[in-house]
Amino acid sequence: MFVVTLFQSNSRMAKIGPLIQRFAQQELRNSNAIFSLGLYLVGITYLIYLLGGQNASDSTWNTLLWIVVFFGAINQASRSFEFESGDYFYYYQTIAGPKTTIIAKLIYNSLYMLLLSAAAWALFSLFYGNSVYNPGVFAFGLVLGCVGLSAILTLANGISERSGGNATLSSILAIPLTLPVLKIVSAINIQAMVGAPLEEVYELVGSLFALDIAIGLLAYLLFPYLWQD
Repeated sequence: MFVVTLFQSNSRMAKIGPLIQRFAQQELRNSNAIFSLGLYLVGITYLIYLLGGQNASDSTWNTLLWIVVFFGAINQASRSFEFESGDYFYYYQTIAGPKTTIIAKLIYNSLYMLLLSAAAWALFSLFYGNSVYNPGVFAFGLVLGCVGLSAILTLANGISERSGGNATLSSILAIPLTLPVLKIVSAINIQAMVGAPLEEVYELVGSLFALDIAIGLLAYLLFPYLWQD
């Protein structure tokens, strides 16, 4: 039994890389979506600058950054299963199965969100200056926040897609779950900006890490029940 389980796990892991590569290729083919996301990042960041964002306090700077990242993530997540509906549904069922698909999708969306948040951070630093005292802690907070938001939005969009593409359902499911993630990651980022001792950050990091694991497991366990014809 152990050998069979181990073989299944290795087989599943071997399929994750090609799936992530396929997701990336599909995204690159959709150049309009990438261009609109880039235009959104530059446009909204510059608009905040024109409206006086250069004089923002640390907490406001951090809040504005996460607002930009959050709405960019929602835009991306809304297309998360765009290529897995219709005939593609049966294709992915055949070559990978639901568990492998959701793992690959979570990893891909997390990486996508990391690129999005890194671009937003770079633009904010360009327009308003980088006032982060501890960039390492700040970046680690961004990573954990992106993983958590990715898991929530991916799961919510998967449920929405299998229920007929109901965007309202996706929002109702996602917003209550994103609030604690945003609350904790915002606290971590503020601590990094003011240079708080690492001992004060450990508890927040541990809480966010545990929350990310719980949401990821929920998506992994629940998705196979959704991914049925």
